[in-house]
Amino acid sequence: MSREARANIPLRVHAPLEASGANGPGERVVIWLQGCTLDCPGCWNPATHERAGGFERSVPEILAWLEAARLRAAIAGLTISGGEPMEQVPGLVELVEGTSRRFQSFSIGLFSGYSEGELERGRYRCFPDATAFEKRGLWRRIRRTLDFAVLGRYNARAPSSDPLATSKNQRLQLYSDRHSRADFPPQLVEVAIDDHGLTQITGFPVLGSVSK
Repeated sequence: MSREARANIPLRVHAPLEASGANGPGERVVIWLQGCTLDCPGCWNPATHERAGGFERSVPEILAWLEAARLRAAIAGLTISGGEPMEQVPGLVELVEGTSRRFQSFSIGLFSGYSEGELERGRYRCFPDATAFEKRGLWRRIRRTLDFAVLGRYNARAPSSDPLATSKNQRLQLYSDRHSRADFPPQLVEVAIDDHGLTQITGFPVLGSVSK
């Protein structure tokens, strides 16, 4: 599939959150993408697994929403989670590159269940499918836009208290000099309730730490 055709593929979104302090440095917009085939035992967010769930949004629509969120709050960056974002890699590339161009003050973060080694070798599943060579190139394009990523499968038997890492095998990778490790907040749970009563819970379930 050509690069031009891939650019027109919408993203399947599970849920957005306009402002979060639990998903990276500063107040951040968070987008959870829909679909994951990794099937980690004990996954905290199984509702994000089904590829047909959620709703579709084009990258221009998401960028317009980011602009509106930025006008309403002092947003420091964008964090993309899931589901498994890399399984929507063609649209993900367009989103992170578009964000990097349009919002140069934003830091960009990614959660993925794939390890850095798997991503570097193109050993991840994506839809539509691509060759390992293509997938290596797509990952490198994403990595160039990222300030940080948390990579690796969730392992319920090896819980972690490190910032943003839910299990000890997961690694926080810094890909720019925008942040140091000291910038990343301790794990916490965050509850957001909007004007219509919609409640969203995000973060990490450390006993006694709830932020409203």
